[in-house]
Amino acid sequence: MSRKSANSAKNVSKLPEALAAACVLILCFAILLLRLEVLREGYRLSELRQRMAKLQEQNRELRLEVARLSSQERLRALASRYEMRPPNPEQIIEVR
Repeated sequence: MSRKSANSAKNVSKLPEALAAACVLILCFAILLLRLEVLREGYRLSELRQRMAKLQEQNRELRLEVARLSSQERLRALASRYEMRPPNPEQIIEVR
């Protein structure tokens, strides 16, 4: 065998090993990218949970405020403060 064909045979025999190594590197890189994406989504999910908890607390506070502002006692106190009284029967007009 000549020197050229011996080098060529060595290069051909190394080709599957090089392809396998390239595949392993690509697979490792893909796994790394997936793990980074999972980590990012985990942070995003955590932020959304915090936001949801904050919005639920705001909702609860607003419902309490609505209940307080629409309470009969408060409305009666405001009506007397502004000298409001129930209408006389002749002031009531029925619309049909």
